Amino acid sequence: MSKVNLTVRPFRMGTEKEAALKPLEEASEVRAAWQEVDGCGSPEQCSERCEVLNVCDARVEFADEIADCIQACCNLADRYGIDLTAAMGRCEERNRKRGRYQ
Repeated sequence: MSKVNLTVRPFRMGTEKEAALKPLEEASEVRAAWQEVDGCGSPEQCSERCEVLNVCDARVEFADEIADCIQACCNLADRYGIDLTAAMGRCEERNRKRGRYQ
């Protein structure tokens, strides 16, 4: 199992309602980007540029959308003074109890 360590610098934009809606918007963009990646990897699905650079543009876009979603969630948590480190610890414990880790 891999572990992800991130440093995210929250910032404030818009109203509280806009901040609360932003993760939903970003999650929708993650799904749309995933649809472009799903099935990608076969030569006929990747552009010539992807093959030359050995990088799939769709996967880069997918990764960027995931990062945007994480940023929006961190911004929202920061706005409300939520300790995400503690919340992630509780999340991991719940997932451990559900047998989701090997």
